[in-house]
Amino acid sequence: MNEPKILRSEIIYKGKVFTVYREMFETEKGNTTIEVVRHKGAVAVLPILPDGSIALEKQYRYSIKDFIYEVPAGTLEDNEDPENCARRELTEETGYVAENLTYLTKILMSPGYVDEQIYLYVANVKPEKGATNLDKDEIIQTIIVKPEDAFNMIKERKIIDSKTINLILLAKFLGYI
Repeated sequence: MNEPKILRSEIIYKGKVFTVYREMFETEKGNTTIEVVRHKGAVAVLPILPDGSIALEKQYRYSIKDFIYEVPAGTLEDNEDPENCARRELTEETGYVAENLTYLTKILMSPGYVDEQIYLYVANVKPEKGATNLDKDEIIQTIIVKPEDAFNMIKERKIIDSKTINLILLAKFLGYI
């Protein structure tokens, strides 16, 4: 099986966070054209407090016009190291500071049309909570739950965000919570 050869790539749309391309490539079966979203990448962090509870966010997402439960997350800045981004987003969105941060893995959200990679971390956080520094489009309330309550929220379909489900279940599987 041979890797496809790219014949042409053109920008259809360029935004702040992603760029959409129309790309033609050649396979063993012939030429084909697709639209693909190129994304800067992102991080997601599961904050674990000293008592073993975890911090989640109830965040308004304009794209779905509703509040959902998520872990703190954010998009990488240009040339930003994922670990630095994870520390920054954790503090900006929750006010918590990581004492230590552990990289678990990266996940692909929908590789059929977008190349976004989300780097997943767990963070043991300091007990004191500082001020948040939310972006002007962010409406976020931090909530503290026991891991068992988060598992139930997944079972009851209260947590429906895929990166959050992945991170919570992976952290449980690996023994972090």
